[in-house]
Amino acid sequence: MSTAHDHDRWAESLGPWLLGALPEEEAEGFRAHLATCADCRADAESLRVAVDALPASAPPMLPPPALKGRVMAIVEREASLLEAAGPEADRAKPPRRRRRFPSLGGLTLRPALAGALVLLLLVVGGGAALLGREAFDQDARVVTARVNPDLDGARVSLEVDGDRGRLVSERLPAPPEGRVYQVWVDRGGAAPEPTSALFSTSRDGSASVDVPGSLEGVRAVMVTDEPQGGSTKPTGRIILTASPA
Repeated sequence: MSTAHDHDRWAESLGPWLLGALPEEEAEGFRAHLATCADCRADAESLRVAVDALPASAPPMLPPPALKGRVMAIVEREASLLEAAGPEADRAKPPRRRRRFPSLGGLTLRPALAGALVLLLLVVGGGAALLGREAFDQDARVVTARVNPDLDGARVSLEVDGDRGRLVSERLPAPPEGRVYQVWVDRGGAAPEPTSALFSTSRDGSASVDVPGSLEGVRAVMVTDEPQGGSTKPTGRIILTASPA
């Protein structure tokens, strides 16, 4: 009979096993675990349905370059919430109860497998199409933002899809203590216009924030650090600038 310890040991191997990416020795061990673990068998069957359906449901495509950053930002936020709730939060869940993964039309998975499924979809191909709002259209443009040079290693992109935009960061330091990043748009007026988009970053510097409203007529999207709650006029330094045109 499978024990909780044995299950925890093998839980992260399901995705690589389905992709044939486990070394043979580990794959053999995982197959032995499947023979004794009903939960992992059920998850494997559910994921296998998704993998088998991908070639017919969507053509292979390259996901937007910053999609991984968005996915990992979501995973990081989930991890932070669980950490804040404490170790007993996860144990308190009924062992057989499952959460619905909304984007997959009835496929249900335990929360621990949701991130693995996302990465599995990206590797197999066509995953961007199944991620819905988490992926922009294939025709979307990605503009590299000009980041303040003293933020060494930070990368930020502006994803433009029609008249909509989204900023996605990697390795962007958190704003100074007591402050928050605010998004501004420059329409060629005397001063940039404030938006309601306020954000910080995850521990790894990742973040994803939509630019409110239409980008029609916008010359540049900018980010500054501002007091909590934001400002009506910039008070902090310009962190980055990106031109959607």
